[in-house]
Amino acid sequence: MTVDDELSQALAELSRTLTPQPDPYGRARARYRRSRQRRLGGLVLALVVSMGSMAFAVTSPGRTTQPLPADPTESIAPVLAWSDRLLQSPPRGAVAGDSGYVRQLSEQLLAAQRRGEFSRLMVPVSGVKVLFADDVDGQRVALAAFVRNQPDPVTGWPSAAVWLVADEGASAQELAGTAAVRGVSDALEPYESLAVDGPEAVHVAVAPAGCVFLSSPLPDGNTFRWAPEPTGSYLIRTAETQRPEWWRVDCGGVTRKITPGPGSLASTPITDAQLATAMSRARGSVEQQRARELAYQWAQSVGYRLTALPSVVWGGHVVGLPISPAEGSPNATEPSVEDAQVTVLSAPTVGGNWVGEVSIAPEQPRSDGVLSTGTSFTATADPTDPGGVLAVSIDDDAAGGKGQQFLLVVTPAAATTVRVLRDGQEVARSAVSGSGTAMQVPRPTAGLVVEALDASGRTIASGQVAQQGAQRTAETDTWNQE
Repeated sequence: MTVDDELSQALAELSRTLTPQPDPYGRARARYRRSRQRRLGGLVLALVVSMGSMAFAVTSPGRTTQPLPADPTESIAPVLAWSDRLLQSPPRGAVAGDSGYVRQLSEQLLAAQRRGEFSRLMVPVSGVKVLFADDVDGQRVALAAFVRNQPDPVTGWPSAAVWLVADEGASAQELAGTAAVRGVSDALEPYESLAVDGPEAVHVAVAPAGCVFLSSPLPDGNTFRWAPEPTGSYLIRTAETQRPEWWRVDCGGVTRKITPGPGSLASTPITDAQLATAMSRARGSVEQQRARELAYQWAQSVGYRLTALPSVVWGGHVVGLPISPAEGSPNATEPSVEDAQVTVLSAPTVGGNWVGEVSIAPEQPRSDGVLSTGTSFTATADPTDPGGVLAVSIDDDAAGGKGQQFLLVVTPAAATTVRVLRDGQEVARSAVSGSGTAMQVPRPTAGLVVEALDASGRTIASGQVAQQGAQRTAETDTWNQE
């Protein structure tokens, strides 16, 4: 298995351990999770298509709206209303200005769906509406909404979304073919976007008519420099115009979405010079090639949420780590321990905090086939400070739970011991080796103070346990609000 294969599986495992903030809209999104289909067609494809809309029937005159899904609680009704605004918006894009072409494309898509050519969209559909069509950097790109006869029985959403990509100037028949399908979602969200990476990179985002896109260069902390996009309610980027930036959508003077644009600070693999910088403050014993690959993969995954490339905090061999079996494995209910090589990365983010990843690579092959696992964290102080303490929960920390919690603690080089205090009383102690240790502490970790002691017993650094999960405070999504 190649390093890329291993890292892909590792990142998949890492992403399963993320701890999101409480979010009613997020819970609603999870409840009505949509399906996606991706066709690479020789390109590396990144697709973001999602939820919710009312219906539009192109075969009927006027404006037709289907009923909302049942149980429109959890802040989902406003999302559906905004999605309906997108659905009822006129088609955007230069090609969409050709009403005859738009009509032909709608008819061709409806006929293809009724022939069963869209395997992820087999339910009866009453109509199709083209929401966007344009020729972008040698490719013809379109977004279409498919209106079901009845809301989806599983998700409750009345309309689906399909992104299409073909050669520039493609006929309606070519663009409606299955080879052009780049994404199928069982729901239409107020904000739809498509990113096709490669030599002819294309990035398109669409919001309801009347909304306005703004963009800002990659900010320093929270300092954005917003400027309106000339295209108004949609945005296009190509390989020539893409840059490190963030996007914003305002509707009626209210900001509905703030999100990083596509891409990352690691547009190519980490160079020797970049690795030297990343390793300049590393503690412990770090496997440099693995650190290089992890930094590259993580930077690409997190994108422009980072304001600098990841740095290596610590690396080392850890004995007796708790390992949760993969879902579906024969021993899924029997956590175990194992020895592993651990690598800790961190980077500053838009918003002023630091986020980090702890990658745990077992020394011996696991019976469930998992190659690597880990967790993410958020810190308010720079984790790469060689004079500071970093303490990270490396198994799930239940805020009200009982029993023991495992911590990975990174210390200054002079530390020989770590002790953990709650309300001034020592609750755990561990010896330090190679500027790090894995230790057990009482749950919950909130309120714990972690101290690094030198050989004389003097406290040389202290701190609290980092927050679990990679928090993204600069991002905004308020389609769930009236």
